[in-house]
Amino acid sequence: MPILETIKRLLCLNDEIEEVKNPLSKEIFREYDIRGIVGKTLFPENAFSIGRAFGTYLRRNNMKLMCVGHDCRNSSDELSYQLIKGLTYSGAEVVELGVCHTPMMYYTVNKMRMDAGIMVTGSHNPGDYNGFKFMLGSDPFYGEDIKLLGKMVWNNDFIEANGREIILNDIFSNYISDILKDFSFAKDLKVAWDIGNGATSNAIREIVSRIPGRHHVLFEEMDGNFPNRQPDPTIENNVSYLCKFVSYNKFDIGFAFDSDGDRLGVINSKGKLLFSDQLLEIFAKDFLRKNPGGQVIADVKTRNKVFDTIRIMGGSPIMERVGHSFIKARMKSSGALLAGEMSGHFFFKDRWFGFDDGIYAALRCLEILSKDKEAFNNTEYGFVTPEIRIQCPNETKFEIIKDIRKRLKNKNTDLVNTDGVRVSNDHGWWLLRASNTREAISLRVEAYQQEFLPKMLDEIGSYLKKYISDIKNILAQYG
Repeated sequence: MPILETIKRLLCLNDEIEEVKNPLSKEIFREYDIRGIVGKTLFPENAFSIGRAFGTYLRRNNMKLMCVGHDCRNSSDELSYQLIKGLTYSGAEVVELGVCHTPMMYYTVNKMRMDAGIMVTGSHNPGDYNGFKFMLGSDPFYGEDIKLLGKMVWNNDFIEANGREIILNDIFSNYISDILKDFSFAKDLKVAWDIGNGATSNAIREIVSRIPGRHHVLFEEMDGNFPNRQPDPTIENNVSYLCKFVSYNKFDIGFAFDSDGDRLGVINSKGKLLFSDQLLEIFAKDFLRKNPGGQVIADVKTRNKVFDTIRIMGGSPIMERVGHSFIKARMKSSGALLAGEMSGHFFFKDRWFGFDDGIYAALRCLEILSKDKEAFNNTEYGFVTPEIRIQCPNETKFEIIKDIRKRLKNKNTDLVNTDGVRVSNDHGWWLLRASNTREAISLRVEAYQQEFLPKMLDEIGSYLKKYISDIKNILAQYG
């Protein structure tokens, strides 16, 4: 940030608080972050209020040192500025990281043993979204704690104290050195990196300059309009160019990232986007060879085959609800050193810090590929749908799942309630859950035989037709 701009911001930290014209919306408070649409449900003055609330929370718990980073969305700089202003108004001492990817914020909190951290990011959502991801120490800050911040804002429950901004040097260079220090790679690998105009740009460009192989970086210019593709790297349409690029140019692998770099999509040498549970299965095999008997966590959207593979390898599988905060909390309580989600989040705690870092996961892929160039090609998948997202308003999606759960219980169904409803029968299993990051109900189906898949989709349709009139047509394309 230019020196004059920094001075200008520091001088106005203790300005009188302007009247709030856009009160904080309840709908932006989610299970594991705060996220909304800028100019519609999220405004700069909301960031200031959230900063005041979190700064107050820290001081009341005898904490104050933290960092704030932000992605490259058009709204992120102003939201970050207002957030930091609110934090310092309530006594926090803030290290401003500027534009970076979310794992850089996680790394800073862990490496510097800070009290907390916040990332301003819309994550994998389109460019008009933005929000805040929190850390408290090395732990996620989520659930009831997130809701508490809202209550503090609505009740004007703040303290006023003199905070400040602090400058720390060499965080970026330390991150690059640390993330590479335990790796060795084959010299003949050909790798494509699709940054998607997101905040991983600086880190990836520096990393590829330091490791062997032939590397091609796509869409490396940071641009909050995301002109080349939408941020979510786990959706095939979003990475179609990368798939063609890898296949046509005979690259060994391709990596795609979301706007803040905590999610990873992987394209194998055949130009196929792998499902994230395929990647977790590959990671689990490699991990369990080196850590016999280890525990591996997967979310409820994961195929049964992954859980079976973990058992066959002598490991202990754990099923957890969807959400990076829930996964991290379960890793801490169980002692598991590896976890993964269908959304492209991967967590390594055997040689890294245990937070979700798309770049680190990509480096683990390169390590595996250096030993076996076919490791990402020989991946049987079976008769499984992708995650199917059906648009549904936030105010009704949870009630729909609640009603369906009640109907299933009355039928004495083999039911798992970890997150939504996961139903197992002789044909396979299916999952229905309310998304915590978008206005949607998500579902997934795994059939043991191909002819079972249409029947299972029909079964799901029978439960959803009461709420979604065209559900039969939506599901027909997957059967």
